[in-house]
Amino acid sequence: MGLENIRNNLRAAKLKDERVAVDDLLVQVPQSVEMRAACKAQAAAIVLGARLRRDRRGTLDAFLEEFGLGTEEGVALMCLAEALLRIPDSNTADLLIAEKIGDADWARHLGQADSLFVNASTFGLMLTGQVIKLDSATGADLIGWLSRLINRVGEPIIRSALKTGMRALGGEFVTGRTIEEALSVGARMMRPGQTYSFDMLGEGARSEHQAQHHFNAYAHAIAQVGAQGIVHGFDRAPSISVKLSALDPRYTIGQRARVMTHVLPRLRDLALIAKGHDIGLTIDAEESDRLELSLELFEVLAHDHGLSGWHGLGLAVQAYQKRAVLVIDWVDQLARDTGRRIPVRLVKGAYWDGEIKSAQMRGLADFPVYTRKSATDLSYLIAARRMLDAGASIEPQFATHNAHTLASIMDMAKGRNDFEFQRLHG
Repeated sequence: MGLENIRNNLRAAKLKDERVAVDDLLVQVPQSVEMRAACKAQAAAIVLGARLRRDRRGTLDAFLEEFGLGTEEGVALMCLAEALLRIPDSNTADLLIAEKIGDADWARHLGQADSLFVNASTFGLMLTGQVIKLDSATGADLIGWLSRLINRVGEPIIRSALKTGMRALGGEFVTGRTIEEALSVGARMMRPGQTYSFDMLGEGARSEHQAQHHFNAYAHAIAQVGAQGIVHGFDRAPSISVKLSALDPRYTIGQRARVMTHVLPRLRDLALIAKGHDIGLTIDAEESDRLELSLELFEVLAHDHGLSGWHGLGLAVQAYQKRAVLVIDWVDQLARDTGRRIPVRLVKGAYWDGEIKSAQMRGLADFPVYTRKSATDLSYLIAARRMLDAGASIEPQFATHNAHTLASIMDMAKGRNDFEFQRLHG
């Protein structure tokens, strides 16, 4: 099937009835009942092994164990930790602290964790919550004692301590504030057989000035990563991921002509820099409405003679989109047409809430993404099977934290080692 036919199928599948889409997936299940049972057992062993390695847990693991993302306090902490890294002034930081933790029930977590650091941090969060809502705490001996302590120590010291702790926690989410810092941290953390793909925060340019700034930052980062090269005896150098929305404020399908004259040249320049350093450059996935536009840009680059001989041009594919398996077919065909081996990073997807809300606001007949996690997991496994079956056309990169997915891919790979697993640091 040619590229154009696959593209037509892609367009037709975007808002496919979910029941029909899932039925189509079910006839492609890549494993037998016996294989699935074995993978379930292997996944349980992976999880158990991870839980038993308590001596290797870091600060983030201890926090997540006590403040899970299913709790109001856990969500507040994660938002706060990441956001405080990007807030330059103390007044805004204080306002953010007040918004995120003022109403949370921190007292119920006090003393519950094994980690002394987590328990001490919980105590600090209680203090800060009391600083923020002092008038609502009357009638409790503990809160009264905290109030007297705050009066003696002072609000600035307590808030300063909290911000320091949250920035330390935020360091678990952001490898570095600059590419130089991230490379330094990455070099210390990498082990034989591992490497990094660096993703720069800040997609979605709102002006031409921002777009130029993001382009310069990407170019600088690629040069820095390329200058480091292959370190510590690894068989491949780190790579860079690029968000196309960072390269132009009007990166939408309705501005296709502008995208081809503004985004394409910038993307090609970044690809040429990456080729010059012989490192990978992955075009990251974004909202579903931008998928076809990103494929069009990718196809142009794949045919570009200036980029021939370089097999670092990669693409991220979101399994939660109903078109995911078709995108793998499209990449496979493009690779065969151009004589390339294309790295494909298969992910579950990170814009689910936005996709659902956008489809509802626009009154669409269905959603471009699966509404059930089980359907996304099934789509992921079928796409993974297609990637493994593609042979020399696709370099498979499986990004997942799901133990069952890990076990299933290892089972489908049948001892092969020409693929990689990716985990998110952030």
